[in-house]
Amino acid sequence: MLSRQVKSLLSDSALYGLAIFLMKGISLLMLPVYTHYLSTADYGRLEVLVVFANVFSIFLGFGLVEALYRFVGLAESEATKRLHAGECLLLAMFVGGGAYLVFHFFSPQLATLLPDQIQGEEVYLLGVALALGGIINVPLAWLRITNRARLFFSVTMVKVVIQVGLSFYWLAEGWGVKSILASGAVSSVVVAIWLSVIQIKETGLSVSTKHLLAICNYGWPIFIGGVATFALSGMDRWLLAAHFSAADIATYAIAIKFALVPTLLIQPFTLWWYPKRFSVLKADDGKAVNARFAMLGAVLAVLTCGLLGLVGPNLIRWLTPSDYHGAALILPWLLLCTALKLVAELLNLGCYIDADSQRQMYINLIASAVGAVLLVLLVPDFFINGALAALVIAYTVRVLLFYCWSQRRLALPYQFAYFNLAVAGAFLANFVGQFIEVSPWFGLF
Repeated sequence: MLSRQVKSLLSDSALYGLAIFLMKGISLLMLPVYTHYLSTADYGRLEVLVVFANVFSIFLGFGLVEALYRFVGLAESEATKRLHAGECLLLAMFVGGGAYLVFHFFSPQLATLLPDQIQGEEVYLLGVALALGGIINVPLAWLRITNRARLFFSVTMVKVVIQVGLSFYWLAEGWGVKSILASGAVSSVVVAIWLSVIQIKETGLSVSTKHLLAICNYGWPIFIGGVATFALSGMDRWLLAAHFSAADIATYAIAIKFALVPTLLIQPFTLWWYPKRFSVLKADDGKAVNARFAMLGAVLAVLTCGLLGLVGPNLIRWLTPSDYHGAALILPWLLLCTALKLVAELLNLGCYIDADSQRQMYINLIASAVGAVLLVLLVPDFFINGALAALVIAYTVRVLLFYCWSQRRLALPYQFAYFNLAVAGAFLANFVGQFIEVSPWFGLF
C-alpha cells in the first residue's frame, strides 16, 4: 500500500506543484514587474487590498473545501461522493452570487472603510474574483479528489496565462493597481465557468436538507476559526497601514511574499495528501501511514523554510529595487511563522475526524486572540518588530494546541528524529543567509 501511495505522490506532485506555484505565486513571479511599474506607495495600497481579500475569502469559502474533503473522503460509494460534491458546489454558487451583489452595490462604501484612499472601482474588481473563489476552489478540490492532475494543471495554467498577459498589457498602459485587479477578475470569470461546467456534468447540483445542514455544521466552525485567523494573516499589515503610510509597509509586504514561497513549494505534497488522509485512515495500518506521511510533510516544510532563509536575502536584492532591500532582515522571522503554520496543519488530523469541526475553531480563536492582543499592544510602539514578535508567539501557541488536541483525539505514532534534524538545519541555513546578507565581503558579489 505504501509503495502505491509513493508512486501516486511522484506521478501527480510535479503537475500539482507547478500549477499551484504558478497560480498562487504570480505575485512573486511578477514581483520585478510590479516593483518596476508601481511606486512603494502603490505597492503598499495593493497590499492593503490583499489583506482585504484574505479576510473576505475566508467569509466566502465557508469551509466548503474542507467539508468536501471530509464528506467525500469518508463516503462509501461513488454515488454518495458525487452527491456531496454537488451539494458543496451549489452552496459555493449561492454564497458567490450573494457576494457579487454586495460588491456590485456597495463597493464605494466598502472602500471608505479601508486605509490609504482605496477606490470603489478597485474594491469592485477585487470583489469579482473573491465572489468566484468558492466556485473555483470546490471544483479544483473535486479534481484533486478524483486524481486528475493533468486537467487540474490545464485549468490553472489557463488562469495564469490570462492573468499574466492582461497584467502586462494594462500595466504598460498605465492602469497601475487596477491592472492587477482587473486581470484577476477576468481570469476568474473564465476559469469559474469552465470548472463549473466540468463538475456539473459529473456531479450535478444536489439539494438535500439533511446533507446541506451536515456540511454547514462542519463548515461553520472552520469559517469562524478562519475569520479569527485574520489576526495571524492580515491584522499585522492592517495595523501597520493604520499607524504608518502605505509606503512604509511595502518592505514588510515584500518579505511576506517571499515567506509564502515554502507554502507554495510544499503544496504538491499537501494537495496530494490532504484529500487522501481520511480514506487512508480506514486501512488496517492507517494510523502508521498517516503518521509517516504527516511527518514527511513536516520535515519538507521545515527544510524548505531553511532553504528560503539561505537564498531569500540575495533573491530580494536581485529582484527588487533598493527601496525594498530591508525585507531581507525581516524574512527569517516570517519564515519561522510559515514553518509553524505548516507543521500545525500537517499534525492536526485528530481535530478533523469528527462530524463537527469545533476543535479547530477553538484553537484558531485562542491563537488569534493571543496574536490580536499582542499586535494591538506592540505594533504602535515597536512597529515591524512588534508585529513579528506577536506573530511568532501566536503561531507557536497554535501549533502546540493543534498537536496536543489532535493527539488526545487520535494518537498517531509520530517519529521526531528527522524532524529535529530538519529544525536544526533550517536555523543554521537562516543564520548563514543573514550572515551573507550583512557581510561586506559577500555583498561584493
